[in-house]
Amino acid sequence: MKLAVRVVVPSFGHEILVELFRNRPELACELLAACAGIEARGDQVELGSVDLSQVVSVEYRADAVVVMRDHNEAIVGAVIVEVQLQPDPAKRWSWPQYVTALRARLECPVVLLVIAPERSVARWAREPIETGHPGYGLSPIVVEMADVPRIDDLAVARQRPELAVLSVLAHPELEVARAALAAISTLPGDRAGLYFDLILDVLPVELGNRIGANVLKNYEFRSAFMREQLAKAVAEARAELLREGRDEGLREGRDEGLREGKCVGLRVALLGAVRIRVAAPVPELEARIAKLTSVDVLEDLIEAVVRAATEEAAIAALDRLAPSFVP
Repeated sequence: MKLAVRVVVPSFGHEILVELFRNRPELACELLAACAGIEARGDQVELGSVDLSQVVSVEYRADAVVVMRDHNEAIVGAVIVEVQLQPDPAKRWSWPQYVTALRARLECPVVLLVIAPERSVARWAREPIETGHPGYGLSPIVVEMADVPRIDDLAVARQRPELAVLSVLAHPELEVARAALAAISTLPGDRAGLYFDLILDVLPVELGNRIGANVLKNYEFRSAFMREQLAKAVAEARAELLREGRDEGLREGRDEGLREGKCVGLRVALLGAVRIRVAAPVPELEARIAKLTSVDVLEDLIEAVVRAATEEAAIAALDRLAPSFVP
């Protein structure tokens, strides 16, 4: 009997990618230059207002707006950054509005930069948007993960730490991760903590162990941002484990009665949760789980293991809730 179980770790998503641009607006210019050959630079680069609504209009808000100024403080250009994780037909109507509204407000050239990690979404986002007026269309500048440059040079990484972090997301390789981790070591605490969490989250376990022994298995997230993402993932995973376990148990336990069927599913869910959190489960683990017959104990054990941030915490939770469970 097999039960599909999701790994309970946060994955980089919309807010995390947006945060990279909020922390370093220059990242928009660096991506345009590296991925699209567009030089969008100024003597000063700063965040602008993301509110692109007009006086009489529905609300329009971009993910990030980057404004470039010359040495006289005059605005010379702007970049609208949109992180797109899935196709959204409404954006084909709002994106032209974003560009024209910001262009009118700042009276400068404006570029729309769409970050679409998935190739299929990037393909959708690259489709030209025709406004209906002859010669007046919009072709978004789209960057997918495959477009992000591979940065393994420490000097480059230190100059562009957010681009180095993004490079790890696109290329989760040992040398790329080492360059990014070295680059972020001198950043302010909260910012470095978020990036450190993010890098370790996307690295395969074997690479994390090569960087530092058991760094992933025993690592507890340092940033509040990633802890919040973990809490959401934990809640979703617990609901999924219980739902799938109960469903499986009901299918396999029809001849044993409803209660035993429920226990069967919960035992499968618990075993799946332990396999996620414990790198090398103790011998006889499956046999011990098979002896648990209390629905309440099984549910408490599943929740404790899923919430555990480290392998040690998971084992301690098992020992605390079912002392005879762990030797």
